[in-house]
Amino acid sequence: MLALGARAQAAEAQSPVTRVHGVATALAACWRPAHDDDQVTVRISFTREGAVIGEPRIVFARSSGGRADDSALAASMMAAIRDCTPLAFSTRLGAAIAGQVLDIHFIGRSRATIVAPP
Repeated sequence: MLALGARAQAAEAQSPVTRVHGVATALAACWRPAHDDDQVTVRISFTREGAVIGEPRIVFARSSGGRADDSALAASMMAAIRDCTPLAFSTRLGAAIAGQVLDIHFIGRSRATIVAPP
């Protein structure tokens, strides 16, 4: 329970995410992939307040360390989402994307893009 409170306080302290691409950037900043060119695509939805709706789904994972590392890579992304949400959405962004399904593709921590709704 203490960890959840700490995450909520951290979300309040961060500057609000005002653009859709900021969602990808914020999650990428929390992710710790083993290799710079590891790739993950996650399907995820948020509430107006920036909390995750339901369970995010990893739809693609490829570790440059080989297939044996793919499941650990997916687990690292799920941990990043768990540890870094809720995100602090601006009122306008929250209203615009609440309930929308987003596919976000990450390549290492340096590149993250919203692919598209499925």
